[in-house]
Formats: sequence, structure tokens, C-alpha cells
Amino acid sequence: MKKITTLLCASLLATICLSFVQTSAPNASIQNGKKVYETYCISCHMENGMGVEGAFPALVKTGNLSDKNRLVKIILQGMRGPLKINGSSFDGEMAGIEMTDKEVADVINYIRNTWGNKAPLVQVSEIPAAKIAVVKGYQPY
Repeated sequence: MKKITTLLCASLLATICLSFVQTSAPNASIQNGKKVYETYCISCHMENGMGVEGAFPALVKTGNLSDKNRLVKIILQGMRGPLKINGSSFDGEMAGIEMTDKEVADVINYIRNTWGNKAPLVQVSEIPAAKIAVVKGYQPY
């Protein structure tokens, strides 16, 4: 009986430890992404991700966040031209922002997993390929 209790305690402890290890990396990326967002993005897209009607598009449940290659290009190279998001039209410009690949991945993970958005996490190793990917309809700044 003592062996069974010891084995159960060891299994429970191992499960708890492994669960923390598995979730710490994604949470760290999202937490770092929040800091990047607060530094570079919040002034236009607002703290709640709702943007400013007619001026800066919302990032909340827009359906436009699934293409990570496009997001990488928008963040680093900016964008211009007409855009329609959730029924609102925008025709402004966003200048590119100089960031490290890690900052880009982290801010994308934050945006795509906050305010009710849900998307797979982007790895830092995916950013270099996204920078050179061809994105249909994308117009850099």
C-alpha cells in the first residue's frame, strides 16, 4: 500500500511539473508580445484592440489575422491601400516597424490570442520565411 501511495504521489508530481513546462513557452511569448504591442501598436489599435473607427482597424475577431506571412509583412514593411474589416472601410497607411524576429513572433502571438482571437502560435524560426513569402494583394507602405 505504501508503494502504491508513493507511486501515485510521484505520478501526480510529474504530471504537475510537466504541465507547467508545456505551457510556459506559449505564455511567455504572449506576455512578451503584450509588451511589444504596448510599445508599438497600442497608440493606434488601442488597449482593447478595437482601433479607431474610420482611422485604425480593429484587431478583435476580424478574420484577417490567420495569414501569418501577411502579418509579418504588415508589421515590418507597413501597408497602404483600401481595407475592409468587419464592415468598416479604411484607406490609410501604416509605416513598417523595425523589430527583431522574436518581437514579431511574440506580438503576432499576442494579437492572435487576445480579445477572443484564437490562432496557432507562430515560432521565431518561421519569421525569416514569412519575410520573403509572396502575399496576394499585399501593398507595402
